[in-house]
Amino acid sequence: MSCGRRAGPHPVNTSDGTTLTVPGPAPGPGDTAALCARLIDLCRHGPPGPGADPGPAPGSVHVDVSAVTEPGLAAVDLLARLALTARRHGTRLRVTGAGGRLRALLALAGLTDLLGQQPLGQAEHREPPVGVQEGIDPDDLPV
Repeated sequence: MSCGRRAGPHPVNTSDGTTLTVPGPAPGPGDTAALCARLIDLCRHGPPGPGADPGPAPGSVHVDVSAVTEPGLAAVDLLARLALTARRHGTRLRVTGAGGRLRALLALAGLTDLLGQQPLGQAEHREPPVGVQEGIDPDDLPV
């Protein structure tokens, strides 16, 4: 049964890779399979060009989620599956256009690396903070 909601994901070529667009306001059940299939095709053959011979596979694929205004677990599942598919094919995946609610859901799921940002509350490269030393007050009695 089709409700005519949208035409499907359409890739847009960019200078640094390829962008896949996730339809909104929330991804549907068929979007995961369609986008994963499109991503596999991009990883194997590269973006479609004007000529008959496709170019090399992109080093990175950007997933535009700016149309997702009602994110839920389906959106997180979709992005996790896309990330796994890209990793299996040696391609880097980055999510662009994520709103605050989707960012929060990705943080809860441990997928903030898809946003290309350092997770909150962690020092870069797990280095100890510079100049922090424990001081001892000579007037404190031992317990």
